[in-house]
Amino acid sequence: MREAIVPQLDEVPVEELDYHYYHLPDCRIAFRGPLQSFDAPFVAVLGGTEAFGKYVACPFSDLVADLTGRTVVNLGVAQAGLSLFSEEQVLLDLASKADVTVLQILGAQNMSNRLYSVHSRRNDRFLSVSPALRELYPTVEFTDIHFTGHLLSTLRRTSEAAFAVVVEELKWAWTQRMRRVLSLIDSEVILLWLSDRKLSKTSDSLDEEEPRFVDWSMIEELEGSFAHLVEVAMPPDRSLDGKLYPAQEEEAARLLPGPAVHRCIADAIAPLITELGNNPGRKRDATRVSRQSFSINSGTAVNKSATSP
Repeated sequence: MREAIVPQLDEVPVEELDYHYYHLPDCRIAFRGPLQSFDAPFVAVLGGTEAFGKYVACPFSDLVADLTGRTVVNLGVAQAGLSLFSEEQVLLDLASKADVTVLQILGAQNMSNRLYSVHSRRNDRFLSVSPALRELYPTVEFTDIHFTGHLLSTLRRTSEAAFAVVVEELKWAWTQRMRRVLSLIDSEVILLWLSDRKLSKTSDSLDEEEPRFVDWSMIEELEGSFAHLVEVAMPPDRSLDGKLYPAQEEEAARLLPGPAVHRCIADAIAPLITELGNNPGRKRDATRVSRQSFSINSGTAVNKSATSP
């Protein structure tokens, strides 16, 4: 029998917003509170900085809890990539214990692959390079590079032809890793696409639109391993209204979704969580997979479409 997971309170860093950090046993990651019960039926939210709810007092996980009356556990981790969620057994166990798991679709750059490896917790930190990548880029001095963004911009600037090989590897590795994560989560899964660009648009080049290098063809390869796909389009001009942040982090705060986007996400996924929670035992029935798109219009969620891939 699996032992009950008892979270432990952690010291809260001095910030403008109190995230009520806590740690789980045998896990070095700091999660956003408040503490929730892992014994009663609950919903798990996995993802990166957006799912964590950086700079917002009420992330969509809290709003979903209000809308559904269910316990929602926020397991979002700032700067996380698929490497973290595929290797942290504690998170996979919690997601499997949940009735429903909301999994944010993350970019392909912040994960270990056959060309380079990243930090186990801060997946945006570049750690080491493989002989294959050194052969592709013999003139690049990798010791001066510490983050994946810097790495990929350097590689693209050095050789577009070699960079195409890197992108192909990232896409392949992302698909394999995502398939593994979904296979290890023994609960209903809602995938969340949160981006400035539409999911139908390909992403072969390095740009500022997350999730980088992920497109619809890659999601199609996962069909049958999740229940719903929710696409939320963020407004290109994001204000600082409603965000709480230290003055020196204003630029970073401007890039992340604010309260209106979190409300849109909650409005989009809450009915799906209620549907799945009320009808357990139907995991990964491919005939139920649906794709729903929403956009932000004056702070309101607008359902643009609801189709089956």
